[in-house]
Amino acid sequence: MEKPRYSASKRMIYGSLVAAWGLIYMLAYAAGFHNSEQATGFASLVVPLTFGLIVALLGVHRGFGSLDMRTQLKHGPLARDQPGPATSEAATDGGQT
Repeated sequence: MEKPRYSASKRMIYGSLVAAWGLIYMLAYAAGFHNSEQATGFASLVVPLTFGLIVALLGVHRGFGSLDMRTQLKHGPLARDQPGPATSEAATDGGQT
């Protein structure tokens, strides 16, 4: 059985992590170097939520990211994933466009 690559999921997770850390660094820079009262107030709300987002992204990905592979190894592949004669174009590409 070939392992899935999950390249789109990885790109989305990495993009979200980069955006979250970028927001934290931007707020720290604005609050620290420019003594912005608004940035300090906004950071007190956003930084804990952003850290929660980072932990949730990593936790969900690590905790549940491979459940479908474990299920497939335990119960075997679905009938649609079995190689067989292709009767239509949808059957050859898995129904994805």
